[in-house]
Amino acid sequence: MKRRVDIIVLVFAATVIGVLAYGRQVALDSLPHSTYSTNDTGPNGYQALYNVLRSSGVEVSRFSRVLGVLDADVGTLVLSTYAIDPMMTAKPMDAHDSADLKAFVERGGRLVVLDDDFAGSQDVVPGVATVTAAKATVAVPLARDRYTAGVGSVAAPIEAVFPFATRIGVPLLANDKGIVAIAYSLGKGTVIAIAAPLLFSNSHIAASDNARFAYNVISGHGPIAFDEYVHGYDDDLSFWAALPVPVRAAVWIVGAIVLVGLIGANVPFAPAVPLDPPEERDSSAYIDAMGALLRRARAARAAIDAFAADAARRRLGGEPAKAARDCLERLREIPNPSDATLLEAAVLDYRLRKELT
Repeated sequence: MKRRVDIIVLVFAATVIGVLAYGRQVALDSLPHSTYSTNDTGPNGYQALYNVLRSSGVEVSRFSRVLGVLDADVGTLVLSTYAIDPMMTAKPMDAHDSADLKAFVERGGRLVVLDDDFAGSQDVVPGVATVTAAKATVAVPLARDRYTAGVGSVAAPIEAVFPFATRIGVPLLANDKGIVAIAYSLGKGTVIAIAAPLLFSNSHIAASDNARFAYNVISGHGPIAFDEYVHGYDDDLSFWAALPVPVRAAVWIVGAIVLVGLIGANVPFAPAVPLDPPEERDSSAYIDAMGALLRRARAARAAIDAFAADAARRRLGGEPAKAARDCLERLREIPNPSDATLLEAAVLDYRLRKELT
């Protein structure tokens, strides 16, 4: 019964692990694997832009910690959307992050945000407007300032725009669908909201004047930091926290199995079942074997004669010995002795040998 329970536990644990692994794989397969991260070399990644900035002598770094500990000398913070990041790595921002972003801008920082889902007052980006869905591939400058200097047009898939009715800040890029990029002041700093994150991606940074526009809006305002914490990169991450959730679940399940095994091996759950004692052989087995041998040889009469002769030679006194010899003589006179008769004669001779001496 115990073995059956152990097998059921093992099968259940293996099933759970399999389901978790399959669910995670399905979730990952349903999402694009290339993210808007400077560590990503895929089509959506920003590694090409990061390398261009570094090769141009721009002071740029990757920031992989919570916003509250952002270095004070950072002048420009670049925040790219994490909506397409695998669910196990993305770290959504909350009200505390929104407050940190606002404080960063108000004290003079430049915040460059690339996203296609700005939600106005509900967004973590302070003071931003709300976008609407759109389908376009090109945008041109509306304002002629330092952000659009030398930019004739930009090109990339554009799936969201700010409505033309938006009255926040200065429109930088637009097309016939709406405003693609907008800049507005907040406190002592500036927020640049770009509704087409693919403009800066590896697959489109070389198109049209995308690289020029990216350089203009990012550089020129002190050291630059790309926020990689939202994409799951964490300098303070422990080994355990770095493990994917299914792996951590599997470790807990294996630990539970080991615990159940240890409990089952050391804690009794029912009364002990005594083992059968080893079989002890005595003289009865020898007698049975000899009786069978004599029966097959048809030598029972000869054996009884031998027992009787042995008893007569002893000539022991006393009533018990005389009664045993007399009984043996009577058994000796039986023409066809049975097994019981033979056994009785053997027992009597044994008693005369062992008990009456």
